[in-house]
Amino acid sequence: MEDSRSTEPGASNAEAVWKDVLAVLIKSGVDEQLLQAAAADGPDALAGLVARYLTFPGERRYTPPEVMERSGVDEETARSLWRAMGFAEAPDEERAFTDADVEALRVATQLFDRTGMEWPVALQQARVMSQAVARVATSQQDVIGAIVAGPDPIRAALDTVTLADEALPALDHLLLYMYRRHLAAAAEQFLHVASDERGTTELSVGFADLTGFTALSQQLGVRDLASLIERFNGITADAIAVNGGRIIKTIGDEVMFSANDPAAAASIALAQVGAVSPDAGFPPLRVGVATGAVIAREGDLFGPTVNLASRLVVVANPDSVLVDPATHDALAGDDRFDLKPIAARHLKGFGRVRPYRLRRAAEG
Repeated sequence: MEDSRSTEPGASNAEAVWKDVLAVLIKSGVDEQLLQAAAADGPDALAGLVARYLTFPGERRYTPPEVMERSGVDEETARSLWRAMGFAEAPDEERAFTDADVEALRVATQLFDRTGMEWPVALQQARVMSQAVARVATSQQDVIGAIVAGPDPIRAALDTVTLADEALPALDHLLLYMYRRHLAAAAEQFLHVASDERGTTELSVGFADLTGFTALSQQLGVRDLASLIERFNGITADAIAVNGGRIIKTIGDEVMFSANDPAAAASIALAQVGAVSPDAGFPPLRVGVATGAVIAREGDLFGPTVNLASRLVVVANPDSVLVDPATHDALAGDDRFDLKPIAARHLKGFGRVRPYRLRRAAEG
């Protein structure tokens, strides 16, 4: 393939780097035609090939109909599963798929058949898994982009090649490990917290929210804002894990968590308020906790108990924790906590509710 790059002094080193990148791309399944097109289009096209083929190697040899034929999966099933995973559909004439795609489609449909899973449930599972993995992939790409960023696109491409070669196998192993660990934790929680005949589970649910975050986000630069959110997520996640709870989800300046018993939820809430404070460079935190029946679906929680916790955090003062009467009753007699009633509040969907302010006993 003809190389049109400069032969001026210093170009020989760039040429060696270029050859290293091309060698890895060829090994990853990039054909000669694509390489020629990338060479003609310039460094950005090369970077696109690096991103596509190093993270998912293999020769793109099959069109969508060929994938379906080779996997033995009918078109309606294959296309609905592909859409559920959140991927854009490729034109029927485009050779965009590898042997790994064929095998994945075959394995997925066989798995769902073996388990006797109804197809709508199977698609639901595909959506949940794909959305979770997509978030992980996007987060990792942010880190990779920061590591390999540089003024020289060819050197950046080689750095990406090196990083992919060293890091991706370890990441694959780590993701599988974390999945199995989380599956074990979820199974254990299911055994300890049985659902009743209505399909609900008794849990304590909490929301932790940064006060004044909207105004603050308009004052901070992008990097400072990102750093603040990352620290917030890290600190609140630590408090949840240490006290035996589970993160349900994070939404910008808010984190939702659950615990099997109210005392654990109370400890989580107090630990979060203590760690996320103006002294640590944060706006004041406020937390709302409610206890009762919840519906667990797709890794999320639903029901009146969840709604009540979200209403409590809205009316809580900065640097404080409010709990509902059910949580108060469950904590009665626990000398670790001090609970004081505050004036009844009108909460949307619940009418007048008397919350209790939660503090550590020593603070009371």
